[in-house]
Parts: sequence; structure tokens; C-alpha cells
Amino acid sequence: MVGLAPFLAIFGIKRVSKFRRRWTERKREAVQSSWAALLSAHGNDRMSTGVLMFRKLFTHEDHGSHVLRLFPFRNQARTLFVSAHLKLHAKLFVDTMTTLVANLHDLERVEREVRNLGARHLTYGVVLPEHFTLMGDALIATLDESDAVTLDKETRDAWIETWGFIAKEMQRGRGNELGIKSPPGSAPSSRRTSMEKKRSKGQSAA
Repeated sequence: MVGLAPFLAIFGIKRVSKFRRRWTERKREAVQSSWAALLSAHGNDRMSTGVLMFRKLFTHEDHGSHVLRLFPFRNQARTLFVSAHLKLHAKLFVDTMTTLVANLHDLERVEREVRNLGARHLTYGVVLPEHFTLMGDALIATLDESDAVTLDKETRDAWIETWGFIAKEMQRGRGNELGIKSPPGSAPSSRRTSMEKKRSKGQSAA
């Protein structure tokens, strides 16, 4: 089936993602204020903030060691969290997130930046949708455990949407480089689990 994009392009109409249609100023403010609070709680030390997130990612009881294999510092398990390579990578992640969060008023720009980032990640091995989900879980867990952040349901949902958007556009950037046009979604597991429960109930009722 041919998508609508080529036909919309003829008339100069850009297709707007579901995320962009549902995005609100209130969600943007919730994400930006909570991110600023997290950074401020660590004295704006982006490296320390990033290491916290990657510690959660790599110590995940089921998938941490598997995800670690994707990174160039995978052989430094004994000194992992004092590794200069990990600290630099963690800082770069937080730097990138800080830029993306600051630009959430311009989602078209964020889409472009994230797709370019996804294309660059082609050199990082086989990155699966579940890896994006695990990173989103680590990010939200770090926010959730910070005394400086009030992660109420509204803010949590805004972050789940935001990370889902970032993950999807990164995969789209990777897919475009590989000739794949429809990457699967990778919302953090809290949202995915809720959807799976609803689907299970529907199947039981049938």
C-alpha cells in the first residue's frame, strides 16, 4: 500500500506525527521544568547525572549485561562506573537530552536532530527497540528517584510520550539509512505494559 506522504508532498502539505498533534504547552513545560530540576539537583553536573542513568541501565536485573555489550567500554565491567569512557558517553547523552528538551517548542527541529542522531548510531551495533525502552526506563527512574523532581502522573506521562517520540524518530533515522521505512515504537515499559494489559483483557473477553 502506497503511503500518503508522496501525495501530500505534491500539495506542499507535511504529514504531522501523532505525537506532534497531541503535544501541548503544558506537557512541554512539565518536561522542561522537571529536567531542569534534575540537573540543578546535581549542581548542573551533567556527567554525574548521566552516570546515574547508565548505572540504572547497566544494572537492570534482566537486560543490563546484554545492553552493555553494545558499548565500546563493555570490557571494563570491574571499573565501569569510574571509566572515563562511560563518563564521557554519559555526559554526551545528557548534553543531547538537554538540547532536545530545550527545543521542544520546535518539534520539527527536534525530529530532524533525532533522526540524524539515529543515522549516526548505525555504527553502534544491533540496537533493538527494547534497548530504547530500557534507556527510557532508566531515564524516568532517575527522574522518579530525585528528591528535586515531582514526577506526578501528568509529568510522568509527558516524559513517556517524549521519550517514545525520541526513540521512534531515532529508529526512523536508522531505518532511513538502511532503507526501512516503518520502525516499531519504543515507549518506556510503563506505557507498554498498560497497553499489553488492555490487550490481554480484550482477548480474555473474546
